Amino acid sequence: MERRAPIASAPSALAVPAAVLVLAAVGAGFVAPSMRTLIDLAIGLVVVPVAVVLGILIVRRSAARVVGTLLAAVGLAVAVTVAKEAAWGVLAERPAAARSLAWLVALLDQSAMWILVAVALLLLYFPDGALPGPRWRPVPVVLVATTAVDQVAVAFEQVPFRPPLQSLARPFGPLPTWLELVAMGAFVTTLVLALACLGSLVVRLRRAGRDGDRLRQKQIRWLAVVGVAVVAYPLLCLLEILFWGSPTWVSGTIGVAGLLAIPAATAVAVLWPEVYDVDRVLSVTVTYSLVTAAVLALFGGISLLVGLLAGRGSPLAAATAAVTCALALAPLRARLGAVVDRRLYPLRRAASEAVETLHHDIRAERARPEDLEQVLRVALREPALRVGYRSPGGGDHVDARGEPVDPDGGTPVVLDGHEIGVITLDAGLASDDLLRDAAASAATLVELVRLRLELARVVREVEASRTRLLHVGYEERRRLERDLHDGAQQRLVSLGMNLRLAQRHLDDGTVDVDELLDAAVAELGIAVAELRHLAHGLRPTLLDDGLDAALRALVATVPMPVALDVTSGPLPDHVATTAFYVASEALTNSVKHASAVRLGVHVGRSDGQLTVRITDDGRGGARLVEGSALADRVAAMGGTLQVASPAGSGTVVEAILPCAS
Repeated sequence: MERRAPIASAPSALAVPAAVLVLAAVGAGFVAPSMRTLIDLAIGLVVVPVAVVLGILIVRRSAARVVGTLLAAVGLAVAVTVAKEAAWGVLAERPAAARSLAWLVALLDQSAMWILVAVALLLLYFPDGALPGPRWRPVPVVLVATTAVDQVAVAFEQVPFRPPLQSLARPFGPLPTWLELVAMGAFVTTLVLALACLGSLVVRLRRAGRDGDRLRQKQIRWLAVVGVAVVAYPLLCLLEILFWGSPTWVSGTIGVAGLLAIPAATAVAVLWPEVYDVDRVLSVTVTYSLVTAAVLALFGGISLLVGLLAGRGSPLAAATAAVTCALALAPLRARLGAVVDRRLYPLRRAASEAVETLHHDIRAERARPEDLEQVLRVALREPALRVGYRSPGGGDHVDARGEPVDPDGGTPVVLDGHEIGVITLDAGLASDDLLRDAAASAATLVELVRLRLELARVVREVEASRTRLLHVGYEERRRLERDLHDGAQQRLVSLGMNLRLAQRHLDDGTVDVDELLDAAVAELGIAVAELRHLAHGLRPTLLDDGLDAALRALVATVPMPVALDVTSGPLPDHVATTAFYVASEALTNSVKHASAVRLGVHVGRSDGQLTVRITDDGRGGARLVEGSALADRVAAMGGTLQVASPAGSGTVVEAILPCAS
């Protein structure tokens, strides 16, 4: 059974660096601390508690306890270095104490190298707390040994101490030449091994790539982001010393930034590796690190070359170097960014190139826009990825096959400030930033597919509407034939027979001709009424006086108050007829089903369109039945019919019909 580190060890692990920091702060309070001391103390107050607390959290919640311990060791090394700087400030105010402790000052002069060692070991054992392989076993021992040798050797140097102890005499004599060479070899070995520890992440990264372990790849990239900055710090210092004679703010800024980010990056990589997009961070970090190094090298080289020609210290050298670096910065950033993206952010590059290739294939008629989903699945290596296209008339999302897509938790695809689709991923390692990049690059294709889907839907609806209208026409024709045959036709036949009978018996007096004529007139009146009724079903005769008169006559038959607002004016007959039927059916439905108290009819005309709106204050809950004859009639004119009827809030039926302006 696996045994966890005892919880009681957590406070003690935090107590040591905390105590060191407190001593440093108290010591700095006895003197007027320098700006550097204050900066070091501020860095320590940020790095040390965070590193130790996160290290304890990793030990408790992860199997990689070695990683948590080394992260706490980084905090301890920083705490010791900060405390040392504060102590040197106290000794500078007490010359006698400084002279008696000169040996300690000399021995601790190189103690900051232990921060590099702690970070290097963290890189070496990350992320599972084990070495990358058997061949790496000597590295930790040799790294610690060479750092100790270098620290002791620096104590015997004869250069002045750094401020504020620059006036303190060196307590030891110089080392023999061969020992100085050994010490230099130890220093170089420390730097090489630190780089090797950083390189171990590359070994692990390639191994994870071969195994298809994308989670491990993400973890390694997280620490590689900040590990590059910390390990590169001493190398940048050497480069700055080589060109300018002393370190500058550039290396210091990079080193401090990496040191501040080490605890957070380690904790995220071990505990929450899937939360953030490490590839983008890594790409930007490496790009700007390379740009910084290239600009420094370019500046130093041009300064040296122009200085040799124009004289050392010439303003012309600095000006020439600055102008050259400024001109080279933008193209250098673009070229290095492209190279780094291809190597360190392959999925982003792959998605962009895949979408671009799809564009070319569509123009060459080798592919269809609907292939976008499959192209993104292959490029991002996410078989569960789906692309949903938003319907223009509502919030529904469907894929290229018309199947519904749930947009919750997806990455929206936005074009011109409007959401046109969504990219969803139920389970996968693609980050939100990566999906946002893919959505941005694919926005035009999503819009194209969305419009194609909408056009196909409209065509289907038009075809279905035309079919329904044909059926309605056939049914209406059969109804008219039946009504004419059973009604007016029979009465006219009977009328003809009566008239023929009256004609035959007109002179013999055997038939009451007056009665026959009265019956014929009655039959003729009924036939005329039935024919008018049939004609009214085709086109209401009320429209002979205009739509406004027809609607006033219509609302007069409604058994409740109706607010009528009609814009007068001539209309095409088919527009007026359709508008009348919309109002008639909507009012009939409101009276029968809505339990309304008041109704309203508004007819307005603007911009070549006629708007017919019928409202009621009833119980709501109505809906437009798909394929209704009225909707088809409106659609056949190129208009739209909409029904808004929330439960308990009444109903609004609105038809918009194109008409002459």
